[in-house]
Amino acid sequence: MCLALSAVPVFCQNILTVHQKDGNVFRYSFEEKPVVTFTDKDIVLKSTKVEVQFDMTKVAKFTFNESATPADGIKADDAQSSIVLDEYTVSISGAKADMDVRFMASDGKVLQTFRTGQDGSVEFSIADYPEGTYLISSESVSVKILKK
Repeated sequence: MCLALSAVPVFCQNILTVHQKDGNVFRYSFEEKPVVTFTDKDIVLKSTKVEVQFDMTKVAKFTFNESATPADGIKADDAQSSIVLDEYTVSISGAKADMDVRFMASDGKVLQTFRTGQDGSVEFSIADYPEGTYLISSESVSVKILKK
């Protein structure tokens, strides 16, 4: 059954909600319809602008919903936190105060580390980095992005 679902286009649905086994819930909205694929270890959502990857061992379930209004990029949020990628600016808000956020190359090399402020937010630019796959990681979530 997994092979039959290995490349599933997502029509009329551009909101993904991921429920992790540790209780964290993240919502991702895409400005265009993503394609969902599965590997042995990951769930991968890919659009022409961004790619998000989840470790299946940490995911309890995920669901899709239609969006009533267009999204403005990819967003991950629960009642407390959000990650927004808008062109080449990453904005994180509602996270823990003084939390490290790492921006890493696809091989795991940490390119930059940022710390959230007392309000749990941080913003940084990825404009100076070449096209490629990168990882944004904190203690509670990792998001893989594709810069084009």
